[in-house]
Amino acid sequence: MSNSPFEDKRAADLLARVKDDLASLRMDMKHLVRHTGQHTLPTGVRELVSSGRSYARDGIERVSRTAREHPAGVSAGGLLLLGAVAVGAYLLIKGDCCGRDEADD
Repeated sequence: MSNSPFEDKRAADLLARVKDDLASLRMDMKHLVRHTGQHTLPTGVRELVSSGRSYARDGIERVSRTAREHPAGVSAGGLLLLGAVAVGAYLLIKGDCCGRDEADD
């Protein structure tokens, strides 16, 4: 008995070629993923980190310049941010969100 489900010789040959093509595609995909992980992504990450550092440095310089020019504005903004964080923490703790989930189980 033959290994192919087709009795037609041409169909069996085409099926064998497709099987070989899929094996080649699988190997090519493995090489592509390996190369991307080892070379392309690290380069892109380095570029992204570099641009992120320069953006952060510029942002810190802008904030420090603004703080020197308008100290009351920065203080008020900081206090508002601190207040928002405190309200969020209070609501999270006082809301007892985790206790209700455990009681349902």
